[in-house]
Amino acid sequence: MSVNTKVVLFPWDPESDIHRKRLVEQRVECSWHREKVEKEWRDQQVRGDKCIYWIEHAILQDTATSLNAVPRQPTGKAFIPIGHISLDSKNPDAEHIDLDLPSDNVFWIKTFYVSRTIQGKGIGRAAMDEVEAMAVREPLLAKTLMLDTVHQDDQKNEEFARATGGAPKMTNQEWYARRGYRLIKTVPGYYDVLDSKGEVWHIRTVFMRKDIA
Repeated sequence: MSVNTKVVLFPWDPESDIHRKRLVEQRVECSWHREKVEKEWRDQQVRGDKCIYWIEHAILQDTATSLNAVPRQPTGKAFIPIGHISLDSKNPDAEHIDLDLPSDNVFWIKTFYVSRTIQGKGIGRAAMDEVEAMAVREPLLAKTLMLDTVHQDDQKNEEFARATGGAPKMTNQEWYARRGYRLIKTVPGYYDVLDSKGEVWHIRTVFMRKDIA
């Protein structure tokens, strides 16, 4: 796919068994938080604290009847989900960390995953472009975007890379930095990553910030 790749984002439907099952499958693929789909994210999506979108490119249908706790009319369009991303108004897990953030108009980019088979083809960039564009428009009017990811040195660790699917050509931290996100804090032990063999990895997490208004 070219550098002009564009994607369409469809809301994840927390009330759909098919949507929930597919999201669990993708979380298994990326080794992060598969247990949270039913336990936390379903309720958070309904409340509007979390807004997960499918990255389109199988076959699911756009059936979500609300987003950000606001009713919407689903299109019923069938689509192939090649990943997912969320734009959240809250991040409860980080509330105990002093990040010195503004009190309003802060949104978190979370649960970002693109299928490994198509990584490196511009899908991730296009999804971030779309989410950032949505964030600044009404009704969100975001002024600050936040995200967290694995520390670049930990992601480069050969043993960790082998256990979690291989070393990337560019670390997440480096990729986000190129998009204008700056490192504001490093926290050890924030996430414990469980690999496919059931081994727990204690890694460092970096928090990154981008002021967009």
